[in-house]
Amino acid sequence: MKKSNDIFLETVHNIQQTYGYIPEREINQLAEKFDQPRAKIYGAIKFYSMLYTEPTGKYIIRICDSLSCHLKDSHDLLLAVQDYLGLEDGETSSDQLFTLEIVECLGHCGEGPVMMVNDKMYTELTKGKALEILQDCK
Repeated sequence: MKKSNDIFLETVHNIQQTYGYIPEREINQLAEKFDQPRAKIYGAIKFYSMLYTEPTGKYIIRICDSLSCHLKDSHDLLLAVQDYLGLEDGETSSDQLFTLEIVECLGHCGEGPVMMVNDKMYTELTKGKALEILQDCK
C-alpha cells in the first residue's frame, strides 16, 4: 500500500507532466484532496527544486556551479550561456523556449563543467560546445 506522501508526489508529478508546472488551481485541488492547508501544499512543492509553480521553457537548462565544476571554469560557461539566452538564474525566455537554472550539483563532479538540458546530461563542456547544444534546441 502506498503512503500518502508517495501518492502526493505521484499526483504532483502527473500534474506537472500535464501542464509543465503546477498551476494555482491545481494547488487548491491538492489542498482539498489531501485535506491540507494551501500553504503546506505550496511549501511541499517548493521543497523540490524540479517542481515548478510557474510556467517554464520547453528546454530547462541547468548549469552546475559546484566547487568542482567551478574549478573547471563553469562560471565562464555560465556567462556565455546567460549572454546567449539573455537570461539570469530562474528566468524563462519570453518565447517560453528556455528556462535557465544554476544548480549546486548534477552528480558528475569529475566530468565538469556540466550542463543538463531537460533530462540529458552534457559533460566536459566548453563554451562553444554548450552554445552548439543550445542552438540545436529549437
